[in-house]
Amino acid sequence: MNRLFDQFNVIGEWLFRIMLLNLLWLGFTLLGGVILGFFPATVSLFAVMRKWIRREHEINTFKFFIRNFKNSFVQANILGLVIVVIGILLAVDLHVSQKYIGIPFIHFVLLLIILLYSISVLFFFSTFVHYELKTFFYLIQSFFMCIIKPLYSLLALFIFLATITVFYLLPVPSVLFAGPMLAYPIMWIGNRVFTSFDNQKSHQKTFFA
Repeated sequence: MNRLFDQFNVIGEWLFRIMLLNLLWLGFTLLGGVILGFFPATVSLFAVMRKWIRREHEINTFKFFIRNFKNSFVQANILGLVIVVIGILLAVDLHVSQKYIGIPFIHFVLLLIILLYSISVLFFFSTFVHYELKTFFYLIQSFFMCIIKPLYSLLALFIFLATITVFYLLPVPSVLFAGPMLAYPIMWIGNRVFTSFDNQKSHQKTFFA
């Protein structure tokens, strides 16, 4: 009976941690007016996820989140702006290809580029919290990750889409757990890729270090 109670206690503690982290993510996203808050808040979310995945559970989640938010605010927003602009340009190109050009090969190439872009964005946050790089090298590193590890890339995309589908079907849990539920599997996959890189290139952590 005591063992069962302890298990429920552990589950309850983790649910509380996850809800707290989700509230921090939502709160600091709103604090930045969404536009300036989303990217540093999401970076901070992934930073906490990285600690948990690496079994560093004894951090003060609140203080650690706030510290990462402050430290990454400028750099994360600069990179976030670049990501958004690239996304808009790709969307415009796709629209032009569909409506005015109508050449299947060009359309296919654009769809492939958009796929690589989407996966690179998924890996961007885990790359940002794992490495210390010059600002724009985070984007290049994220792109190389999705190219060199295609199976992990497809798995990350599949999990992301599956999680979004679950949120659509079960909107109430998504309000409570959306951020961590999206971040955890992506960070877990990213951590596996980073470990693989580090094992293969023990003398060189990244392509650009």
